[in-house]
Amino acid sequence: MANQLIPTHVFGLNGTQKGCLYFLDDATFLYPAGHNVVIQTVDQKQQKIIAGTPDTYGITALALSPSKKIVAIAERAPPFMLGPIISLYETVTLKKKKVLAGTEFVASTREYVSLCFSSDGRSIVAQAGGPDWNLVVWGLEKSKVVASVKSSNQLAEVYQLTETAFRQIATEIVKRESNWLWHTWLCEPGEHDEKDRDNKDPAIYVSDTGELVYVEGGEVRSSLSCSDGPPETELTIYYSKGFICGGSGGKISFYEKTEEKDVKEGFKKVCSFKVDNANSKIRGLALSPSEELLVCTLDNNQLASVLLQQKDTFKPGEVPKEVTIQAFHTDSITGLDVCIRKPIIVTCSMDRSVRVWNYQDRQCEVVKFFQEEAFSVALHPTGFYALVGFTDKLRFMNLLIDDIRICKEIGIKGCQECVFSNGGQYFAAVHVNVIQIFSTYTCENVGNLRGHSGKVRSIWWSADDTTIVSAGADGALYEWRMKDFKRNRENVMKGCIYTSVTSVTGSRSFFAVGSDRKLKELDENQVFPSAIMLTQIELPDNSRLLFAATEIGTMRTYRFPLTGEYQEVQASTAPITRVRVSHDANLLACVGEDGILSLFDVKDREKAIVSVGLRREKEALGFADEVLITKSDLDDMRQHIQELEERVKELESENEYQLRLKDMAANERVKALTEQYEQQLQGAQERHDKLLQLKNQEGIDMEQKQMKSEEKHILQMKELEEQWQKKMMAEVERYASLGREKDVLNESWEEKHANVVQGHERVVQELTEEFETKLSEENTLREQVQEDLKQANRDFEEIKHQTEEDTDREIEDLKEKYEAKLVQEKEIVLRLKGENGLLKKKFNEYQKDMEEQKGEIKALFEQKKELYQTLAYFERDINGLKKDIIERDETIGEKEKRIYELKRKTQELEKVKFVLDYKIKDLKHTIEPREFELQTAKSQIWNMEKELERAHNGNTRKQLTIAELKLKLDGFTREDPVGLKEAVKELNEKYVSNKVTMTPVDDDLLAEGARQRDYLERTVDSLQRKLSKDSDSSHKNHLRIMRENVTLIKELNELRRELKVMKLTQQKGGQRKDGEGDSLQLGAILQGELDDLKMKFDQERTKDQRIRKASH
Repeated sequence: MANQLIPTHVFGLNGTQKGCLYFLDDATFLYPAGHNVVIQTVDQKQQKIIAGTPDTYGITALALSPSKKIVAIAERAPPFMLGPIISLYETVTLKKKKVLAGTEFVASTREYVSLCFSSDGRSIVAQAGGPDWNLVVWGLEKSKVVASVKSSNQLAEVYQLTETAFRQIATEIVKRESNWLWHTWLCEPGEHDEKDRDNKDPAIYVSDTGELVYVEGGEVRSSLSCSDGPPETELTIYYSKGFICGGSGGKISFYEKTEEKDVKEGFKKVCSFKVDNANSKIRGLALSPSEELLVCTLDNNQLASVLLQQKDTFKPGEVPKEVTIQAFHTDSITGLDVCIRKPIIVTCSMDRSVRVWNYQDRQCEVVKFFQEEAFSVALHPTGFYALVGFTDKLRFMNLLIDDIRICKEIGIKGCQECVFSNGGQYFAAVHVNVIQIFSTYTCENVGNLRGHSGKVRSIWWSADDTTIVSAGADGALYEWRMKDFKRNRENVMKGCIYTSVTSVTGSRSFFAVGSDRKLKELDENQVFPSAIMLTQIELPDNSRLLFAATEIGTMRTYRFPLTGEYQEVQASTAPITRVRVSHDANLLACVGEDGILSLFDVKDREKAIVSVGLRREKEALGFADEVLITKSDLDDMRQHIQELEERVKELESENEYQLRLKDMAANERVKALTEQYEQQLQGAQERHDKLLQLKNQEGIDMEQKQMKSEEKHILQMKELEEQWQKKMMAEVERYASLGREKDVLNESWEEKHANVVQGHERVVQELTEEFETKLSEENTLREQVQEDLKQANRDFEEIKHQTEEDTDREIEDLKEKYEAKLVQEKEIVLRLKGENGLLKKKFNEYQKDMEEQKGEIKALFEQKKELYQTLAYFERDINGLKKDIIERDETIGEKEKRIYELKRKTQELEKVKFVLDYKIKDLKHTIEPREFELQTAKSQIWNMEKELERAHNGNTRKQLTIAELKLKLDGFTREDPVGLKEAVKELNEKYVSNKVTMTPVDDDLLAEGARQRDYLERTVDSLQRKLSKDSDSSHKNHLRIMRENVTLIKELNELRRELKVMKLTQQKGGQRKDGEGDSLQLGAILQGELDDLKMKFDQERTKDQRIRKASH
């Protein structure tokens, strides 16, 4: 699987590492950031990134070779590696050259704390960490440890390296018992041989007390103490005139070597200033090769640069205006979001700041500090608004052109998650275990999503904003409908703390990660275990890649649909807290607890996805250029622009006047120069004529001298011939007498003859050379005169056409510049060819070493296989145990859920039982007296029945009216709450004269009011249920009473008939007196019973009315 994420830019650095800052040239420098090494230009726009080695735990040290072509990176080793590793990279091509690892000398430690190249660049010295603190030397040609020694982590020790071992050198600095923090050689790397450095080269040592000790030739020459108070110096670097110190309080001091007698220490402080007012410590210093720019890193993760042209004017204790500080976060980043319509990213941090970054311009646009810590941030799709969750409130803010201003404060404390909808009309904010939905443009709470029993950790909006997926620390995943704010689906797994959730539009699957170290695709029931915990996941729409962040600071890229295969890249040294992908899925941003923001390009997508992305890019709008600005700021800006325009007009008129004056002066000067050069040209022409005449005269003289010398030479030849002839005649005369001496005389004569010939030739040669020298001098003089004449003509032409030649001169300068660059490139190519030949020779040597190491590698591979088999066996056992634990957790969760449901049902049944018992008792007390009272209620049943019917009908009509009004009120409040609110406001303004002043309510009172409101709502619900039950029971009692009334009416009618019969018989008068007395007695009895029934009936009617009123 090819690498899908390419690191492009990193905002931040590792402020805890000391001395890890180097200049490659005047325009670029490098430093560690997260688990990467950043090579950045001075203008801070472009970066090259060297990614960390997989399966390592962060960068611990850096070193740059003297040739500045190789950078060494030390990384902390995991437990399964044999000691830490050192990776060597080329600074030009960023290719990994080799890896130094696997030595037994540092097997007991996990990291290197310091690295340094030798002066020739052929070896590297590495100081390992505790507990052994071994000092090792790696030979780069064979990638082996050359020497090793156990050193001290506090005392200063000086060693000389032999071929295979270290030899300690006794110096005065070794005898001093002090905790030394740093030392610096006061010479350029490679300036002297390594053998002489320990004995001759000077050095500066820094102690924990702030004392600076100058050592030269192994002897302590002087000591410089810091000022009173805590020690200020942490580290030093060398520069051409002395050294530079950096330390606590952001203070930097320049010391220069001096020969003044008043300065006993030999060094004099010439400059001191601060780079930061935050009292932070300087952890790294680097000076450009031209010594014009100083760059330093601080322990609060800031990067500062200072221009040193005006360093003599810097004041102690003040930050000069030449200091430039990068706006990096100084603490853990807790929130991150990416805009759709603008190329901006917003972050919030525990350093109480909110920052807006432009990922196209590679810069921080806006920084705003607040009084409280920020936990979450969300960015509106338009890029004009932002949500930030602080410890006390959730704040809705406007992103202006140069500021972030608060627009609305919402009473949500410690909001850990807030997200805008994709359309931007809503935003969701988490209040512990409740998700509150607000309208973006009115900030009104339109709904609440309740259901989680633990804190909500992640929220995901669907593309059409119709559903929300939430994940919580209670192990629950819920899908909510925005239509009615109800749950649509759910998935609960006890014991798992979910940290992030996402989904795909149009899919029924959830993707979630949590504390159980698994990537889950729910509803599809797919689980992909991970060796480390995954903290965040992102799945862009129309993409075939799923991005996951880990707790060790790496980013993973999974192929989607999920197969379990992934690609991993390094990003941070701490757990990644947030991950976001741009709307076009071409950029990925992640932040971590180390305060670093990393940007990645998403590459190598499938062809189908690429075609979809290209089509979307063509159809989509470009990034918006609009910005927000307040009216007051706009008025001030307009007024300022108007003032500047007036000033520009004044300057233009003044400049035009000055230009006219300069043109007049220039014309006069050109005229004067023209006349001057014409005179000079005329004089040069006259001198040329004179020199030409002189040359002709000297030529004639030379010819005459040559003729005289030739005549003289002929005369000398003739004289020599005459002398020779005379001598020959003398020798011939003496030939007879001196025959024996003939051979000797012949030899002597030949020698004399040869000498004479050589002398003659030498004289002729000397004369010829003399005349040729004079002739060449004359020719040179003539050529010089001609060149002077030509130069005068060229100067005159250049002055005459000065304005036109300025442009030509610039073109020529550019041409020469690029020609020089071309020549340099050719030289570099030639040099690289030579280096290539050397590398070929080294490659042959490396092949021999590789053959020697193959046997060792085979043995190591066999050991590795055995370890892997053992590890696989243990992993199978672990997986089996994990499955058992998961099954038991699921069983326990189901049983707990069943127990909870049974308990809830039991409580409800107990409540119902209590109510029924109370009603039964009440009804018994009510029924028992009625049974006795209704026997006598016979006389007025007919009237009471009519009154009951009328009352019942009236109550029925009232109940219907009340129910209808309730339905209308509920419908009105549900359909148009805003209209109801506005109507109530109008009624209040119309009928209420006393205006009510709004005062802010305390958050505790609001919380108590909300709690009491919830309690009253639950009480009202229970009373309504009780009322419905009481109404049912009263209705049944009413029916029973009606039936009893019917029987009583029947009995009453029978009694009335009997009474009527008795009255008729009494009126006839034909009965006896005894019968008449009995009938009168019976009528009195019946009349008494009728009166008793009427009284009891009245009592029953009043009780019934009281019960109905209570039911209503």
